[in-house]
Amino acid sequence: MPVTALTRPHFSPPSTLEARFWQDCEDFKARYTTLWWETGTEDPVLGETVGRRRQRDNARETERLIDHLATQVEAYPEAEPERLAWREATRETVRHFGEERFGWPRGYRDLLFADDFFAASQEFVRQARAFDPHVELEEIGQALRNAWIINSIQMLLGLPVALTPAAFAYSMLYPYTDNYLDDPGVSAAAKEGFCRDLGRRLAGEAVSPHALHDDRQHAVYRLIEQIEGQFPRGSFPAVFWSLEAIHRGQVKSLRQQGRAQSPFESDLIGISVEKGGSSVLADGYLVAGSLARDEADFLFGYGVVLQLLDDLQDARADRQANHMTIFSLTAGRWPLDRLTSRLFWSIRTVIRSAPRFAGAELAAVRDLIERNCTTLLVAAVADNQDLFSRPYVRALEAQWPLDFAAMRKLRRRGRKRYEQTLKALRGRGRLEGLWQARG
Repeated sequence: MPVTALTRPHFSPPSTLEARFWQDCEDFKARYTTLWWETGTEDPVLGETVGRRRQRDNARETERLIDHLATQVEAYPEAEPERLAWREATRETVRHFGEERFGWPRGYRDLLFADDFFAASQEFVRQARAFDPHVELEEIGQALRNAWIINSIQMLLGLPVALTPAAFAYSMLYPYTDNYLDDPGVSAAAKEGFCRDLGRRLAGEAVSPHALHDDRQHAVYRLIEQIEGQFPRGSFPAVFWSLEAIHRGQVKSLRQQGRAQSPFESDLIGISVEKGGSSVLADGYLVAGSLARDEADFLFGYGVVLQLLDDLQDARADRQANHMTIFSLTAGRWPLDRLTSRLFWSIRTVIRSAPRFAGAELAAVRDLIERNCTTLLVAAVADNQDLFSRPYVRALEAQWPLDFAAMRKLRRRGRKRYEQTLKALRGRGRLEGLWQARG
């Protein structure tokens, strides 16, 4: 068990610690930028070839699972004893499906399907609805994805998997800040003003409520107060340096927006590396309060590959919006094959070469993180096949449990059943009860 945030000693004066923090951030950015350029572009190796019959069987069983889960959610019981049985039966169904159809290791039973992980996710949804009754379900899902990253970091650091006030607050900042800054309908001047005020607040300056322009800013500053409540600035300064670091990365990413650029005008890879790395670095500090350098190094790299995966997924939309990334700049001009392969092998390198987390006791956690990243990469290829060469798509598809057409069809079916289930629950007045259910 690593030393926790409350017992880790600070031997250096704050000024030295702060200088070291920012120097580490620069070193990490340089390290992972270099790693990107030095990583090979050979085709990904996902595993053995999966036959077409097996893929068809997997697709059929996945469709049945989607329908079964939708029916189960609609039948969510009202009595607590029945809820316990409902949850266990549902988790066992998903566990068995994942192990049988997608080769999930049995170690996932103690990770994804543990009571504490399930409870943390459920509590997140409940708190999100309490914080903002008007928040959209898609925004809750966006924030929850970051909460799951935080849960994976808790697993890596040997800390209890739980929804802490800071974890909730930082995760909820995503829909309130990222979506605003990515909105092409918001002027550059408005975004600059928002970023300027937010930067002052993250640095600890008091901001009068009368100076806030809208409900969004009120919500953002309430979330920052929640982080300050768990981590007092005087005791945990690195938490707030890490928030300033991701804020700086966000501000720099605005340079990617609104106009077509050549790769010689902006450091596009450097911008993505800094933004992504500092984002998950902040996750780590909000989990532990302080981090050893090797822990911070790995988390920065983890954030880099997640950001590049996001850039890959959004390549088409970013290109249409003149939001320049290495993927959107390439998309439609050249196949994304080699860039995607480089990302695949970068994921492998980052996840598998961190000495701090190399122990056998963390093998299932490492596998979970790598498997999730690989799934996101393959899904991006499946959704944007025209941006890749046909042989590249076929080679990846042959190694995946589902063929790509089935993946797209299943996603549409899942979305349709999701909407039908919500409509049914609302019609019966059951939706709020489901949000508020605990345990």
